[in-house]
Amino acid sequence: MAQTLGLRAGFEGRTLAAILKSVVESKRMKFATIVTAFLCAALLGAPGGAGAAEKTSIPATTTTPQLPAYLARPQNAAPAPGVLILHDCKGLSPHYEKVAEHFASRGYVAVAIDSLSPQKLSSGCTDVAGQARTQAAYARAALDWMRAQPYIDGTRLGLLGYSMGGIAALDIVDSPEASAIPAGLRAVVAYYPVCRDRDPKRVALPIRILDGGDDDWAPAAPCQALADAATAAGKTVTITTYPGATHAFNFDAPDRIEFGHPMRYNAEAAYEAGAETIIFFHRYLSATP
Repeated sequence: MAQTLGLRAGFEGRTLAAILKSVVESKRMKFATIVTAFLCAALLGAPGGAGAAEKTSIPATTTTPQLPAYLARPQNAAPAPGVLILHDCKGLSPHYEKVAEHFASRGYVAVAIDSLSPQKLSSGCTDVAGQARTQAAYARAALDWMRAQPYIDGTRLGLLGYSMGGIAALDIVDSPEASAIPAGLRAVVAYYPVCRDRDPKRVALPIRILDGGDDDWAPAAPCQALADAATAAGKTVTITTYPGATHAFNFDAPDRIEFGHPMRYNAEAAYEAGAETIIFFHRYLSATP
C-alpha cells in the first residue's frame, strides 16, 4: 500500500500555466479538478524548492524507541510549519521521501517516520489495527521532537497519514480527552483510513478524508458516516470519495492485487486529492495563532 502525494504526480515543480494546461488537456479531468488546481497553485505560488533533505532519527524516549526518519526542509530559514507523514503498512518507502520533499518545496518542514524497523518488522499488513496504534504512539513522540526544533514553528503542525498511517492519525485526534491532543497540532489529512467505531463527538481537530468509492479494504461508507455525524456535532470533518477509485488510488503503479484487494492508479483522483491536501494544510497551517 505504498503511496505518493497525488499532487506530486502532476504538479510538482511546475508553473500555474503548466499545471492548468496539463489538467485541461486531460480528457479525464472534471471542471472541479481545474478549479481545484487553480486554487492550489494560486494559494501557494511557484514552487520554492526544498532547501535540504536527509535521513535522520528521532531520539528514543522513555516509552518509544529511536525512530528512523526522513527530514525535508524548505529554503526559507525562518521557522516553518511542519507536517508529519505516516506511512502505510508496508513501511517507509522512497515514495514518502518524495512526499516530504514536495512539502518542503511548498514551504513546510516535512518529517516522514518509520514505525516498522524499530520493531524489526518489514510489514505491518497482517495486524494493521495494532500497528496503527503503535504508529500513533510513535507519531506523538515525533510531534514532540518537531516542536523542539528551532526551524519548525511548533504551533503550526499537521498530520498526514496513508492507509494504516491514516488510521493512526485518526487515533490521535479521535481522543477520549482533548488534553491528549499533541500541542501545536492543527489539522489532519487521512487517505483511505478505516473509520469504523469512531466517536464523532471526540474529534478534536479539523480532518480531511480522501478515499475511493471502489475501495474494498477501507470502505468509504463508514468515513462518510463519521463526517456526517461529526458535522452534525459541530466538528470539522470533510470527506471526498472518488468514484471508481480503489485503495492506494494515488500510487502510480501497475494494476495489482494486494492481500486480496485490487489496487489501481487513478490519475484524476490523484490530482484532485493532492490538490485538496495542500489546500487543506494551507488553510489551517498558514497563519500564526
